[in-house]
Amino acid sequence: MRHDDYEFDEEVEEGELFNVYDILPPDGTILEMATAEEMVRAAELEATHNALERIQDSNFQLSGITFKELLAEFERYEQESMEFWTGVYSRLRIPWAWTIRIDVANGPIHVVNDRDIFIDEADFEEYDFEEYVDDDYEDEDNQ
Repeated sequence: MRHDDYEFDEEVEEGELFNVYDILPPDGTILEMATAEEMVRAAELEATHNALERIQDSNFQLSGITFKELLAEFERYEQESMEFWTGVYSRLRIPWAWTIRIDVANGPIHVVNDRDIFIDEADFEEYDFEEYVDDDYEDEDNQ
């Protein structure tokens, strides 16, 4: 089933709740191809995001004026980013709650869920982690 097979415009019966996560596609699901303009803009926003992230990670002090200028730059970036992504989500007709990413090199727009795609949680169900807990270590902490 494709993402656009879902009807978000259907009226929901009174009292019925619609959960956008119930129809969340798996990680890596390609929803559609980005336009050339979307690819360019996504690359620009990603570069700005990475630069601002590096500034955040830096450990230096700012004067009040520099802080205000930097804050204005962050706000401008967030506004431009929201405007861009709102347009993409609207074009795809998908819920804002879904996390998507544009492959700026090749163009596919794909779903990125908030879990590690290389870890299958079902694999952990078969293990008994209690046997790995050191009771002696816990007893030392409680003394």
